[in-house]
Amino acid sequence: MNFKRVGTIGATGAVALAVLLLAGSHVWAQGRATNVPGAGKGQAVPVSGTIYGAFDYTFEGKGAWVGYALISIGDAPPRAASFADRNTSFGMTKNGAIYGTETISLRFLDGSGTFDVVARFDGIPNNTPNLYTLHEVGTIANGTGEYAGASGQFVVTGPFLFPDPTSTPGAPPWIAEIHGVISGGQGE
Repeated sequence: MNFKRVGTIGATGAVALAVLLLAGSHVWAQGRATNVPGAGKGQAVPVSGTIYGAFDYTFEGKGAWVGYALISIGDAPPRAASFADRNTSFGMTKNGAIYGTETISLRFLDGSGTFDVVARFDGIPNNTPNLYTLHEVGTIANGTGEYAGASGQFVVTGPFLFPDPTSTPGAPPWIAEIHGVISGGQGE
């Protein structure tokens, strides 16, 4: 594993970025961007949702977070997606905080398409053993179907148990909020 240091963002920075990202003025309906009065083409559509899953120590022979997400795009009802979250770099500070990069691959279960969130994260340890709070910032890449050519940014925050087979047997859980914006794609 490559243990190089990547940029970090604190809780205040993540909240500030989330507020800025949610300033979209389109509505995503039926998988297509629809202009809202006063909004121009190409503007960002707000996205929010919940991502939940567990660490699978055997996934692709390397281990990854896997599970599901419920994603709302604009005013549309939530869409279910499966995800695999693959770590691409990892490091730990002397005080036990963790940081690194990862790619969250989302596949919408209705067949509308897929996209990746390429992100950097910080995990802040809590008082409970192996419990961390995640602060993650990422961008959309590799869209297919309705999300081909899409761009956007996300903030992911929430608790998770650090996966360590010696201290967290079974499938350590993760649940998080995901917020951001998306634009482009085949709906525009």
